[in-house]
This record gives sequence, structure tokens and C-alpha cells, in this order.
Amino acid sequence: MTVVLLLEDDPGLQFAFKEALEDAGYDVHTASNNEDAMSQLRRCTPDILLLDLMIDGAMSTDVANYAGYAAPDAEVIFMTGSGLFPKGELFGISQNARLVLRKPVDLHELTTMVAHVVTGDDEDAAYVARA
Repeated sequence: MTVVLLLEDDPGLQFAFKEALEDAGYDVHTASNNEDAMSQLRRCTPDILLLDLMIDGAMSTDVANYAGYAAPDAEVIFMTGSGLFPKGELFGISQNARLVLRKPVDLHELTTMVAHVVTGDDEDAAYVARA
């Protein structure tokens, strides 16, 4: 079973994302702050990290960078509602970043993009691009 580490500080969004991912068949571990996410990385080996970019005024790029050592095969998907890095600069800051989803995140888009990263299925990505 694919393991997802979800870092989201908004309890409502965390619940909705967790439920959608679990319904899609993923084993989801949650964290509400960067420290908790790094602690989770020491306890589990996720296949996917789904990280809210801004957590309590700090960026979650440290979590992604730590995952490069703790779970080097894990793929990172950032989610953000901010206007930071409009030209893809985030991919230069976080070497294991695979995708960036802009908030508000549609739950179908979320599960489709996670599936795309897990399977490498380009059809899923094309569907999201058309949606």
C-alpha cells in the first residue's frame, strides 16, 4: 500500500484531504506542523509527501529537504494558496519537488495527481490539465 505523509495545518483541509486519499486506497499519516512532519518521517517511510508550502508562517521546504535523506525515494507534492514562486522557482529550492498544486485544491485533482506520481500515468495528468 502506498504511504502518504500529509502536512496541512488547517484541520478542515487536513481531514478532507486525508479522507479523500484514504478512500482512494492510500495509507495516510498526518502532521500539522514542520516538526511533527519530520517526526513522522522518522517513524514511517512515505512514498509521497503532500506538503502545504506555508505552515505557521514557515515554509515546508525543510521537510522536503529532510525527506531527501530520510525517504530518498519519496516524491514531494507541494500545495499552496500563496503567490510565491510563480515561475517554478520552488523546483530549484526543493530538489525532490515533483508537482505544485494551487489552492483551493479539488479533491479529485488531488487524488488524480497523487495517482499520477505513484504510477507515472500520463493519462491522469492529461485529464487534470483538461479539467
